[in-house]
Amino acid sequence: MPVNRWWRHDPHERYWLEITNREDIGTNLLAPQVNDRGEEYWSYALVREVRPGDLVLHWDKNHGPGVVGYSHVRGEATASTITWQSRGTYGRQRSASGPEPAWEAPLGGYRRLKKPVTQARLREIEPSLRALRDQLAQTIEGPLYFPFALSLARPLRAAQGYLTKLPRALVEALPELLELRQTAISEPHEPEAAPVLALPTKPTGTSGYGRQHDAERRRAVERYAMDLVLAHYRSLGYEVEDVGDHSPWDITVRRDGTETHIEVKGSTTTREAIDLTEGEVRHAEGTSTCLVVIDQIELDDHLRCRGGRWRSWSDWAPRREELVPTAYRYPLPAGGEGGRSSS
Repeated sequence: MPVNRWWRHDPHERYWLEITNREDIGTNLLAPQVNDRGEEYWSYALVREVRPGDLVLHWDKNHGPGVVGYSHVRGEATASTITWQSRGTYGRQRSASGPEPAWEAPLGGYRRLKKPVTQARLREIEPSLRALRDQLAQTIEGPLYFPFALSLARPLRAAQGYLTKLPRALVEALPELLELRQTAISEPHEPEAAPVLALPTKPTGTSGYGRQHDAERRRAVERYAMDLVLAHYRSLGYEVEDVGDHSPWDITVRRDGTETHIEVKGSTTTREAIDLTEGEVRHAEGTSTCLVVIDQIELDDHLRCRGGRWRSWSDWAPRREELVPTAYRYPLPAGGEGGRSSS
């Protein structure tokens, strides 16, 4: 049976859930091409459906059970091989076998959640999850590949399978996944406050974290964060210089013959992920840089800021494997048909 690709027309449907008892979580997605009966199985076939930049949450059967962390997909799925262990690495009970055909997708940047989403936690909100699933079923034809088994006879548990499709609405409903939601944002902006668990609405093609439409508000927040950092280092006796308009970092500070570069990020919301440009990443890779993030800034209707939570990381250098691709730059091919002017 062909896979029901119900998520394909919504670019924000980037989430999956691996259900496993493996010890090397976050290395890859790896599943056989067929089940024990020699038939294609939907939960294995879904490995072929992930795309670079998608986010995979990991349900750990051994330590929980529950969602313990997440990774991002680093490349397209390809044909590979798998050797089953006696326990059945992904839930199949069978004796050890030789290599057999498999589907494999590389993962990177594994991060443990600050607060795992345990099975007990999900059971507390099971009625809401059931309503969410039922409403999705009303708007989507065919299988959902939902990550949890929900029935009146037994409490919530992970679905019987290896890889499942995690609906965006479910991710947005759980406060514990704020970091994941912010990591999935495709363009820099100020997200709105995290939603509370509620019934999903009909998919609209928007993420629920709309771009900060008022550019003046964004500039006010950025300026406030910069001024806080400049004032802080001046108070410590540093010579400070705002270089953000012409350099891939924001502030240079000097004292006693030592120069330090500072990258500043400001936000009105709680930030567990930030947007970086390629220039910012390359600079931090080659030059000692301090990252300062000031979030939870209060902003009124007159663009006046106050407060904020200060966090800093000295000798900051982002690791490439932890960077999640959220956008592409596409060189236009030669040619292109002419048309009427837009003026």
